[in-house]
Amino acid sequence: MNVGFIGLGNIGKPMAMNVVNAGHVTKVHDVSPKAATDLLEAGAVWAETPADAARGSDVVLGSLPGPLEVEAVVSGEQGVLDGAAAGAVYIDLATNSPSMVRKLHAVCAERGIEYIDAPVSKGSGGDSADRGVLTVMAGGDPETLEQVRPVLEAIADPDLIFHCGPVGAGATVKLCNNLVAHTTFSVVAEALTIGLKAGVELETLAAVMAVGSASSPKIGRYESVFDRDFDPAGFAFVRSDAKDVRLATELAREVDVPADIAAAVDQKYVAAVAAGIGHLGGSAIVQVQEERARVELRRGSGGVSGR
Repeated sequence: MNVGFIGLGNIGKPMAMNVVNAGHVTKVHDVSPKAATDLLEAGAVWAETPADAARGSDVVLGSLPGPLEVEAVVSGEQGVLDGAAAGAVYIDLATNSPSMVRKLHAVCAERGIEYIDAPVSKGSGGDSADRGVLTVMAGGDPETLEQVRPVLEAIADPDLIFHCGPVGAGATVKLCNNLVAHTTFSVVAEALTIGLKAGVELETLAAVMAVGSASSPKIGRYESVFDRDFDPAGFAFVRSDAKDVRLATELAREVDVPADIAAAVDQKYVAAVAAGIGHLGGSAIVQVQEERARVELRRGSGGVSGR
């Protein structure tokens, strides 16, 4: 297929590379041309604007930070709609607002362009994007999804491409998924600081929680915390995680669902961004809890550790 790919960040770039490696004729665009260097060497073609990426493409994929960026790329000046022809498909890979997804779907439909919201999630391996085995949560017309499946199979495990329902359903499932992930991570942080301050060695506490009834893949993410490695990697930035939780709580309000725990986690992320750590890797959110508990979850910490 002829493919346009817009957004070459930590997750977008490996996805675009897998599309190229799968043999699709691919045009790429990013606000930073340097991000495309490896892709151009692999055979991709540079597009000066989103419109250029869409021009002549059967499918355009966008891996963008959030709702405002998606709207600008799709319907803004020199956006996808300025270049795409009727019959093309836009695949929104972002963690987006369902209401924004439905709005852009309607705008695209007026021009004869299909819109699929298909946010992605990594699996148990941190290199899922590099290996092309992501999970896709798709919302939209099922026939259109089948039409673009060959492109999605370049970035995802074929068995993990889920049709979640009509337009907006993919974005909804992604927000629910991420809310559970970020909330669980915050609860684990509270448990670890409680146990550490109560006198239990950190390694012992984490080892038991990893195999006991509290077992969760989120325990494994704490290796970076214990080593104090908060460099951003893959999907994970505190600021982007904060955006995900905010969108989830906004969705809860839109559908009149109480979400007390989600609201509390949302405020924790607000505090983290306000503290100036939004640019760090997602696991750095624990620093908010550490500051409040006056302990540090550092490897080698044991019992009644204070700050």
